[in-house]
Amino acid sequence: MENSKQIQQDNLSIYERVRSVPAEAKKAIEAGRLKGKSDINPMWRIKKLTEVFGPVGFGWYTEVVKTWTEVDENSDVAVFVDINLYVQKDGVWSKPIYGNGGNKLISHERKYENGVPTIVPYLDDDAYKKAYTDAISVAAKALGVGADVYYEKDITKYDTAQSQNEPVQAQVAGTPVPEVKPTLSPSVKTWKQAIAFTASQKDSIENLSARLKAKYTITDEHLDLLLTLSGKKAANTKRVQS
Repeated sequence: MENSKQIQQDNLSIYERVRSVPAEAKKAIEAGRLKGKSDINPMWRIKKLTEVFGPVGFGWYTEVVKTWTEVDENSDVAVFVDINLYVQKDGVWSKPIYGNGGNKLISHERKYENGVPTIVPYLDDDAYKKAYTDAISVAAKALGVGADVYYEKDITKYDTAQSQNEPVQAQVAGTPVPEVKPTLSPSVKTWKQAIAFTASQKDSIENLSARLKAKYTITDEHLDLLLTLSGKKAANTKRVQS
C-alpha cells in the first residue's frame, strides 16, 4: 500500500507543481460560451515549463508538425497548427506530447454606416502566432499545466448550467434545459452595434421589441432606451443616457 502511494505521488509530481495558476496570470473571459471563466496568460505557461524542465531548447522544446488553413461557409479563414512538445525529466526526453491550436485568420465583421450594415473583412496578422501559442497550451495541458483553471472551464464547455449534472437530470425528467440568452444593456460592448442594428430594422416597435426580448435578456428600461437611441421612439426628455 505504501509503495503504491509513493508511485502515485511520483506520477503526480509534475502535475502538482504546475496545476495552480496565480491570480495575476488569469484573465476573465468576458464573452462567448465561457463568459465568467478564466483564461491563462500564455507567458505563464512558458515560465512554468522553464521552471520545471529548464530553458527552452535544453529542458523542453516544440516541433511544428503541420500548419494549414480552412475556409468556412461564410468565407472566414482559420489557421491551425499541430505541434509536438518534448520535455526532459531525469535526463530522459519524453515521447512527443501532441497539441493542436487554431485561430481566426480572416473574419468578416458587420459594421454600420448611417444604420446600413456592411460586411468588412478583417485580417489578424497575429493569427499564426496565436494558433501556435494555443497548441502549446493544449500540449502543456496534458502535463497538468493550469489544470485548476481547466477544471473550472470544462464545467461550462459542454453546458450552461451551474452543475454538469443539471442538464442530464432535466433531460431524464423530460424538462427542457432553458436557453441562456446574452444580456443587452448600455454596459456591454455590443450596445452601440445593437443601436445601429435596431435603427436599420423596418419592423413595428411591437414586433421589434418582441424580437429583441426573444434574443436577449434586456430590461424594459434598457429596451425603451435602445428604441429611443435608435430613433424608433420619441426621446424622453428625462433621459440623457447614451
